[in-house]
Amino acid sequence: MKALARPLIVLATVSLLAGAASVLAQDQSQGAATSVAQGQLVRVDATAKTLIIQGAQGQMSFRYTDQTKVSGAQEGVAGLATMSGAQVTVRFVKQQQDSIATEIDVQPPAQGQRPKQ
Repeated sequence: MKALARPLIVLATVSLLAGAASVLAQDQSQGAATSVAQGQLVRVDATAKTLIIQGAQGQMSFRYTDQTKVSGAQEGVAGLATMSGAQVTVRFVKQQQDSIATEIDVQPPAQGQRPKQ
């Protein structure tokens, strides 16, 4: 009986820890609700790791990180610096006062339109 009790205790402990980790991960993902903003790319500051877009509600500023996913721009965020005027969709989360971009989707300027400098 003792030989069977030890593996059962270990199994119960592992199950409990796995369940707790799952609940913790769910709480963290729900705490950071993702928002979406769309507009025209105005400026990228690679030193400050920020980008500014002009949207329907005015200019919005976002911080980006090394984990920010970028689609539609060559070389990721670095490629955004040459794409002023492009339409962008930014998915972001609020962290205190900052809007942190998690995903940036870039559509190049429409044919016939020149990017603003």
